[in-house]
Amino acid sequence: MTTESWYIYNPSSGLNQIKKFELAINENLEHALRQIDGKILKECDVRIDEVENLIVQSQTNEDNRQKTFAPFRKLKQIYLSCNWKTLSAGLLDNLDELEGFYVPNNENLKTIEAGLFKNKKFLTKLVINNARLTLEPGAFRGMPNLKELDLQGNHINNIPFGLLTDIPDIEKLILSHNNIRNLSSKIFYGLPFLKELDMSHNKLEDWNEEAFSYVNSMLYLNLSNNNLKQLTPSSFKKLNSLFTLNLDGNYLENLEKTSFIGLPRLDYLGLNNNKLKNINTCTFDRLKALRILLLENNEVSEFGPEVFHNLGKLQLFRFENNNMAKLGLKVFYGFKNLTALHLNKMNLEILDERWGIGLNALKQLDLSDNRISKLPPKAFQAIPTLAKLNLSGNLLENINVCAFDNVYRLKHLDLSRNKLKEPPTNRLSNLQSITSLNLSGNQIKILSLNSLVAVRGVVELDLSGNGLASIEPGTFAITWKLTDLRLSHNHLSQIDDVLIHLNHLQGISIDGNDISHIDLNLLMNSSVVRIKLDEHKFAPSEVQEISSILKMRLEDFSM
Repeated sequence: MTTESWYIYNPSSGLNQIKKFELAINENLEHALRQIDGKILKECDVRIDEVENLIVQSQTNEDNRQKTFAPFRKLKQIYLSCNWKTLSAGLLDNLDELEGFYVPNNENLKTIEAGLFKNKKFLTKLVINNARLTLEPGAFRGMPNLKELDLQGNHINNIPFGLLTDIPDIEKLILSHNNIRNLSSKIFYGLPFLKELDMSHNKLEDWNEEAFSYVNSMLYLNLSNNNLKQLTPSSFKKLNSLFTLNLDGNYLENLEKTSFIGLPRLDYLGLNNNKLKNINTCTFDRLKALRILLLENNEVSEFGPEVFHNLGKLQLFRFENNNMAKLGLKVFYGFKNLTALHLNKMNLEILDERWGIGLNALKQLDLSDNRISKLPPKAFQAIPTLAKLNLSGNLLENINVCAFDNVYRLKHLDLSRNKLKEPPTNRLSNLQSITSLNLSGNQIKILSLNSLVAVRGVVELDLSGNGLASIEPGTFAITWKLTDLRLSHNHLSQIDDVLIHLNHLQGISIDGNDISHIDLNLLMNSSVVRIKLDEHKFAPSEVQEISSILKMRLEDFSM
């Protein structure tokens, strides 16, 4: 592992008390300091004029002067832990090779004096966090090659015009967790290389598109957790290179057809946790490159049949926790490349037959925690690529035998927390592809000889919490591939038939039943290595024998 040497220096203790530790390249410095906090580090012999990475720990304003750093002529990175109210002009004089300057967690800091960064042409990263800054033009003068400026958590109320023109090469600007309410026109003027801007967790109420005049290279814009209530027409038209736009956690109620004009390269759009009620049919029409669209936790109750028809490159769509009772035909007709669709917690009651037309590439579908009481025939016929389906937490009492027609690639099916009286069946036997089936929390009281025929290829099966009282002998003979079986919290009294037929079974859960004995000969001849049971219901000697059998088998497997 490649490391770099850092030195800890307290001016009050003197240069002979400097301590050294090694930090892995790209390791978080604050995390590393927390790890060594309280540990005794030995003083070291070091040539002061060769030190490149210095941590200065000061609790007195007397150290706020150029003399503090004068002995260190080759510093490249400074991490300043202090309680000073001001970073004084001249403090960093003669440190002309400085590349990084970090001032975290100083709640007393209010002012950066003009001249602090004079002649810092090699400084590329500046981090000042968790202070109480009031910024004035000229504060950042002297850093013409600065690439990254992090000012998060500083109680900043506004960005004065002209403040940023002194750092024309800036590529990444972090202003999150401040109190900024508005952006003045052309505030980012003269920053042609700005690629990433984080304005999250501020108090922005109005959007000023003129703030971004001549910012042509921006790829990432985070406006999440502000107070934006509406977007102006063509709000982002000046940001035609934008790749990621995060508007989560605002108060947006409506999206107009012009809201996202001018974003031909947009790949990611986050609109979670807003107040959206209406989405204009043409809102997303021009987002031809969009790959991820997030609309979770809004108040959308309906949208037109063509809202998503031009999102041909979309791969992930999250729409959970809205309020839509019905999914009609061809709603997702344009989602030809979508691979993951999340529609859980929507109060959804009805799926139209073949509602999924257009979802030709879908692999993961989440319909959990809705109010679906029945599946129409051929409910998923239009989604032949489906591999993972979550229907947990609905009101299903039975499964239409035609519901899974044409679904030949389904591997994971979750039907837990419904009202099913029996496992699903299928007339075409195409549920044999399922390897993981969750039926927990239903009302399956009996397993008959044919109960599991449709899912004979299952490897992991969860039947816990059903009130299951009877398993007909031979039921598990057809599911010989099972390796994990969960039967917890039922009314079973024995599992002999399970152990007889499941030769590949490795794990079984039987706690919360009426089981107080296991045939040890059957257990010895099985492949089980894990059993979850109620030990207090078994004789102590039997518990010990079961434990010995499992331990011995684990040792055999490890050899």
